Amino acid sequence: MLRKLIAAIAWIPLLAAPAKLKAQVAKEVPSLVTFPDVGVAILQPSGFEQAESFYGFQQPSTGASVMVLAIPGPFAEVTQGFTKTALAEKGMTLHSKELTQVKGQAGVKVYFSQQAYGQEFLKWAVLFGDTKRTTMVVATSPKSHAPRLRNSLQSVLQSVEPAKTAASPLPFKIEEGSLSQVQGVATGNTALFTRDGMVPVATPNDPMFVVALSIGDVRVGNRKEYARRRLFETAQTEIESLQSTTPVTIDGLDGYELIAIGKDQKSQTLLMLYQVMLFPDEGGYILMTGMVGQQQAKNYLSQFKAMASTFSHNSK
Repeated sequence: MLRKLIAAIAWIPLLAAPAKLKAQVAKEVPSLVTFPDVGVAILQPSGFEQAESFYGFQQPSTGASVMVLAIPGPFAEVTQGFTKTALAEKGMTLHSKELTQVKGQAGVKVYFSQQAYGQEFLKWAVLFGDTKRTTMVVATSPKSHAPRLRNSLQSVLQSVEPAKTAASPLPFKIEEGSLSQVQGVATGNTALFTRDGMVPVATPNDPMFVVALSIGDVRVGNRKEYARRRLFETAQTEIESLQSTTPVTIDGLDGYELIAIGKDQKSQTLLMLYQVMLFPDEGGYILMTGMVGQQQAKNYLSQFKAMASTFSHNSK
C-alpha cells in the first residue's frame, strides 16, 4: 500500500479538475478548515483557493498546492517506508525526515523534491496516525516560487490538527463485482478494490483494481499515446508487452482500453495489467487499472472489464 501512496504523491503537483469535494470551516477554530472525510483540519494559506478535485487547497497561478489524504495502514509501517530508496524509485529525492508531534500524537515531518514537467517541485509533509490509519498533509511548490511561498506553506503544516471523521460519497460510482472496496482511503478522487477489501494484498498474484480521477488540468494531445505512456508508468511494475489497445466509450466518455503483460518489480511475479483511460471534454482523465498474477488472468480480465463498464459520475 505504501508503494501505491508514494506513486500517488508523485502526481500532487497537478491541479484542478471537476467534482467538488466537502470541506467546512471548523467551528471551534474559525481559522482552520476541516476535511471530515480525512479527519484533519488545517489553515488555508493566503492566496490559495479550495481545490475541487482533491482534499486541500491550490494556487493555479503558481502550481502550488496543499493536499490532505488518509490511507488504511499503520502509521509506524507507513512512515518507516519513507526512505531515500523508496522515494527514488518514483523519481523523488528525500532531503530530511524527523519526528514531530501533532496535538500530542506522534508524527513525522518529511522534506523531499521531485522533477516533473521540466521543473523541480519542493514538498513538505506531515504524517500522523495510529495502528489502523495514516493521515498525511503535503504542501507542494515549484522551486521557482518556493522562496515566496515556503513560510506560508510551512505555517499550514504547523497548524495541522486531527478532526472527527465523517465520510462522504466519491464523485463517481462503480460496481464492485467480486472485489470489495477498501475502506479508510480518503483522497477525494480514488477508490481501491481488492478480493477481501483489505490492503496490502497478500501477494502480487492477488487482484487489485483502482479507480482515480486526475488531480490536474492535464493537457492531453494524442490520447492513444497518452494512455499508452501512462500504462508504462504503472507504479512498481515493468511492462514487458502490450497485448492490445482498443477504443472504448463508457459513461459517454471516449478513451482507450489497454491490456499488457508485465512483472512486479520487487518479486518479479508475472502480472496481467488492464487499463482504461477516459477523457472528459473539459480536460483531465479517469484512470481505471486492474492487475493480477498472470496465472489468474483468465479469471479476472472479464471481471475488470465488467467493473470498468459500470463507471459513472455521481452528477449524472
